[in-house]
Amino acid sequence: MRQWPIFAKKQTNMQIRTCQFNDSYFPIMDGVGMTAHNYAYWLNEKYGKTMLVAPKVKGYEDTVDYKVHRFKSVLLPGMNPYRVGLPLIDIKFKKKLKKIKFDLLHAHCPFISGQVALKLASKLDVPLVTTFHTKYRDDFKKVINNDLFADFFVRLTLDFYNAADLVWVPNHATGLTLREYGFKGEFEVMPNGSDMAVPDTEKRMKYRKKGRLMTDSADDDFVMLFVGQHRWEKNVRLILDAMIMLRDAGKSFKMVFAGEGYAAGEMLKIVRQHNLQDQVVFLGVITDRKELQNVYAASDLLVFPSVYDNSPLVLQEAAAFDVPSVVVRNSSSAEGVHDGLNGFLVENEAASLVTKISEIMDNPDILGLAGVGARKTIYHPWESIVDFVYIRYTEIIRKHQPVVSKQSDDDEED
Repeated sequence: MRQWPIFAKKQTNMQIRTCQFNDSYFPIMDGVGMTAHNYAYWLNEKYGKTMLVAPKVKGYEDTVDYKVHRFKSVLLPGMNPYRVGLPLIDIKFKKKLKKIKFDLLHAHCPFISGQVALKLASKLDVPLVTTFHTKYRDDFKKVINNDLFADFFVRLTLDFYNAADLVWVPNHATGLTLREYGFKGEFEVMPNGSDMAVPDTEKRMKYRKKGRLMTDSADDDFVMLFVGQHRWEKNVRLILDAMIMLRDAGKSFKMVFAGEGYAAGEMLKIVRQHNLQDQVVFLGVITDRKELQNVYAASDLLVFPSVYDNSPLVLQEAAAFDVPSVVVRNSSSAEGVHDGLNGFLVENEAASLVTKISEIMDNPDILGLAGVGARKTIYHPWESIVDFVYIRYTEIIRKHQPVVSKQSDDDEED
């Protein structure tokens, strides 16, 4: 298993044409979609023409600086806001994709868009890189609610990774999950990054002031934040249970949820049932990254007890603002987190989370120490990560095809 250092220098001037594929993308703001976007954005900025392929979302218009090709889709039942793509019946999409030449394709999921990438890579005879981001077995079990069928679909999913030229994982823990699923091939660790820039003190205070207004928080409130899909798999019920216990213990706080998902309505119902409306705020999904940075800057602690996520980007985003995270010990999310130094670790139970939050609130100095530690050790900018992505891309392109084909700009469909 190959592991890359965090930072790299540009080592070649070779321009390459690449395409990122994923089943979730704007306006859905999940971690994998943001990863695909940042790959496309920074590769396009620095290393050649890059595009992205994803499902259409009715009423949404792309505004990014690189080209996006969309295929027809419908909502995935029970998994709002996620969608099921229908590229096979999208004649316009297929015609457009046939006219474009690529040097390498990168699929960030094994499903609809991943299968499009696999077939296109075979047709064009170009290498296919894929990243294993997600604990798919958990998703299968939720939709199917049957262990045998979930295992069957995991085996089908592994066929996709076995067919790729190169498999990446964002951290070691995710690689272990892939091994547990039965994958026996080689894979490499290619870490994720963050598109949040570290602000200076003046900017951070400006963002914090705006964020406190957005979250209806006073200057002296202890503000906790969860950013992500509102799904039970994310352990959001544990957060709500902990907030009930904190309130009953007489603690003063504000808990802010940013995001959307199928569990959002039930979460709001629980808050109302327990009269937590004054302590818990739901902001909904925030698509404007500038507004989201205000919310991070306004927070004191990111609460992210998910045992479902592998390498959540939100930990890095929070770290850009000296905001440490509390995560579940021995979870994939906890890789690289050292209790009290650059974050906080708890057991997977509400009582443990309450104890840790109470300790932090009573000893604010440890919060500041962990925040600085998070910025120094957990935060890594996407621009630097993509330098290593590019280096690895060029290596595999040369290995697959010693002479890289050159296309004129006229080859690309406008």
